[in-house]
Amino acid sequence: MKNIFSYLFFILIIVALYGFAYSFAQDKSSIDAKKVFETQKCNMCHSVSTDGITSKKKDAIDLSNVGSTYKADFLTKYIKKEAKIKDAAHKFTFKGTEEELAAVTKWLGSLKKK
Repeated sequence: MKNIFSYLFFILIIVALYGFAYSFAQDKSSIDAKKVFETQKCNMCHSVSTDGITSKKKDAIDLSNVGSTYKADFLTKYIKKEAKIKDAAHKFTFKGTEEELAAVTKWLGSLKKK
């Protein structure tokens, strides 16, 4: 009986250590910003023509060159409604995680037309 408990305890420790190690091994930068952009429905109001993302709205704002004007940290504040552009806050709240928001704003900040 003691051997069974020792064996189960050993298995439990192995599983816990594997889960712990796996959680640290995940690469946070592997988030696909374009996929998050579309999943969060940013493409309902915005398009990124340089990356083939189009909006169904005719008056959609094309963000293909947004990185030339704004940096990622400002875009993060704007999307969180902590900053304004032309005295207007972003219309919708981002419902993704902080990591997803960071990936999207980093990607948007890098968009510059050549």
